[in-house]
Amino acid sequence: MEKTWDMRDWISAVARHLNLTPSELARRSRLAPSTLTRFLNDASRTATITERSIQAIESYSGVSRHRMPGVALPPGMAEPDAAPLNEDAEPLQAWCKAAIEEARKGRNGIDPWVMRGRALDLEGVLPGDILMVDLNRRPAAGDIVCAQVVDYTSGAAETVFRLFQPPYLIAHSAKLGPVRPEQVDEVRVSIRGVVEGLIRPF
Repeated sequence: MEKTWDMRDWISAVARHLNLTPSELARRSRLAPSTLTRFLNDASRTATITERSIQAIESYSGVSRHRMPGVALPPGMAEPDAAPLNEDAEPLQAWCKAAIEEARKGRNGIDPWVMRGRALDLEGVLPGDILMVDLNRRPAAGDIVCAQVVDYTSGAAETVFRLFQPPYLIAHSAKLGPVRPEQVDEVRVSIRGVVEGLIRPF
């Protein structure tokens, strides 16, 4: 069964999780700031928010509406690790855009993702880093991989970035501390691609 809660609480929690004001979250999600502030500040609680706006926040933040930031996830999981790069919403400098295009040049299956969590901070991967994921490369021991983990309780699938130590995915984080490894079984836990490069846009 999907978890449900008031969308006001969810939006406020997402903004706090990303250290943004609601107005900043709206702008980065390509929404008018008043879209969120009017909804959140409505004392009568009669204001509504559109499905498109919720999808825009999910797309930017990488946080599913069925996940409340700060609420414990299944064992071995951290807060959502990353989100696909939205080049229209992310304020990237020209050199960064050029680096992404160069990495993709003449190749299929290269996807950029923006790291949101700190599951791999001891591997040098920090929030805000852009990870270039090769969807066609076979993973080897020691690779940083993009994987999908299904939560059977909620039915939601989370995309995570972990260190691959066959047959396990492990976090390597000073902030998270010890985290239970996830075994790759290609059913609940499957590898989608291998990180072949990192761009730090700040």
